[in-house]
Amino acid sequence: DGPKPIIRRRLEWSPEALLRLLADAITFKSPIEDITLIIRCGADVNGRVKKGLRPLHYAAFVNYVECVKLLVDNGADVNLTDDIGYTPMHICARKGYHNVLSILITNGANLKFCKLGVIEEDNLNKKDSFMTMAPLNMAIENNHIECARLLLENGASPHHKYFMGYEISLVPLDNLECMELLLSHGADPNVYNRCGVTPLMRACKEHKLSTVKLLLQFNADVNATCPARFEQRRPIHFAIQAGDVEITEYLLKNGACLSRPNNYKYSPLHEAIVKDNIALCELMLQYQAKVEERTEHGATPLMLACSLVGLKNRRQIVELLLNKNANVNAYSEQVSYIDPYLPPLIEYLKNNGCDIHYDVISLLIKFGAKVSFRGYLGVVRAKDPFGILHFMHNVFGKKDVCHLLFVAACLYDNDSIKHVNTINVEAKKCLMSYGCRPRELKHLCRLYIRDRMCTGLPEKVKILPLPSLVKSYLLFDL
Repeated sequence: DGPKPIIRRRLEWSPEALLRLLADAITFKSPIEDITLIIRCGADVNGRVKKGLRPLHYAAFVNYVECVKLLVDNGADVNLTDDIGYTPMHICARKGYHNVLSILITNGANLKFCKLGVIEEDNLNKKDSFMTMAPLNMAIENNHIECARLLLENGASPHHKYFMGYEISLVPLDNLECMELLLSHGADPNVYNRCGVTPLMRACKEHKLSTVKLLLQFNADVNATCPARFEQRRPIHFAIQAGDVEITEYLLKNGACLSRPNNYKYSPLHEAIVKDNIALCELMLQYQAKVEERTEHGATPLMLACSLVGLKNRRQIVELLLNKNANVNAYSEQVSYIDPYLPPLIEYLKNNGCDIHYDVISLLIKFGAKVSFRGYLGVVRAKDPFGILHFMHNVFGKKDVCHLLFVAACLYDNDSIKHVNTINVEAKKCLMSYGCRPRELKHLCRLYIRDRMCTGLPEKVKILPLPSLVKSYLLFDL
């Protein structure tokens, strides 16, 4: 009847339970002695715990350097992947664990992860997931400089191409050190991403002057154009569209071309006008942009400036162009439904409806714009491209504008006035009264002199040996 003997039973652990115990011990950073004991008890250092994760993945995730060494010393394979294709090296690169990454590389971690042929047969089903994402890309994306440097110094390729572009095309532009690291290891600064944009174009678009300077330092092409299937813009077009004067000037100082690309509609000057940016327009003209360069449909910068709807700085831009001897009577022989093709004054009257201002029309006439009250249909349009008759409905009611146009006119076609259907009877009578009067001799002399002077009229009139009153009369400045 004495005490019952204690029966000791040996506890048997299944391989799965041992593996789970090992993973938990690593996760909670248990003492290295405990982890060693679990391994000695038979835990598989290459076993799959959950979702394909191996003990080495857990050790890398918690940055447990001593445990990583222990697992590797006990036969852990540094290149095994989980179910989505992550190796322990991916985890280190993503989280910035430089010390663990160094151990993995020393023990044979695969640095050319995306190179054709490195994926094991049993991992082929993962090749479309993270198996196509190199650890270097993760280190750069998360701005882990030391990890990226370690990978590159040990043979990681800076040239790998992903779905959206090359390695350098995917670098966040704020990660300047990573960008410099790739460039210094031979990355090509002139590659295009899937959107047809080079790193320099992207930096211009996103206002990253420091990145622009770095890329140009490594011989980025300042005049590269987008591939044929995209709008073939240059870096300077991206800078202008972003409204960045500082980057635009830096590109110009480094040789940016101001001519229009062959397969893009606008030159940089046209682009600056569309942006409605006076500072950019001044900069283009300062660097000798051509004021007579045409868009692909034949519009000069001045024609474009007068035709665009809603420009807040139209007068200043028009004056800038005129002061650089832009042809105030330029027009295109080819009719276009996309771009302006009529002379600047007519484009202004045609496109701006109620937003027509006396100062713009006065400026154009002062610099020599021709005014003709004639239609533009059929043969008549071909003979006289300066007819404003069909657009006068936009200005009737603005007495100062109408008076200036009536006085400045070089021709009244009474037959066209009689048959035009865009203006009312009262307006027709007013025009007919002007058209029936004989033109004054002094006005005819004025038109003759102005016609002979062509562009730069105010400067040419200024040096004529005439009284100030006559000079003002020549410029319709009375």
